[in-house]
Amino acid sequence: MSVGIALFVLGLAGVVWGAGFLFNVRGMADKAAARRNDVRAVTAARTLNIGLTEPSRFGAWFFRLVGGIVLLGSPVIALAGLAIATLE
Repeated sequence: MSVGIALFVLGLAGVVWGAGFLFNVRGMADKAAARRNDVRAVTAARTLNIGLTEPSRFGAWFFRLVGGIVLLGSPVIALAGLAIATLE
C-alpha cells in the first residue's frame, strides 16, 4: 500500500516538475541554463580548464526537452502507483 502511494505521489510531483520545465513556468528552464553556465565558470576557475569558460551548448531548449520527457512518463508512474495502492 505504501509503495503504491509513494509511486503515485512521485508521479504527481514529476508531472508538476515536467510541466514547469516544459512550459518554462517562472523561467525554470532559463534559470537552469544560467545556473549550468555559472557552475561551468566556477569549475573552470577551480581546475584552470580554459575549455569550460565557454557557455554550454545546452541552452534552455535542453531543459524544456527533459521536462517534456518527464511530463510524458510521470502519469504512467502515477497510474501504476494508483493501481498498486488499490489492489493491495
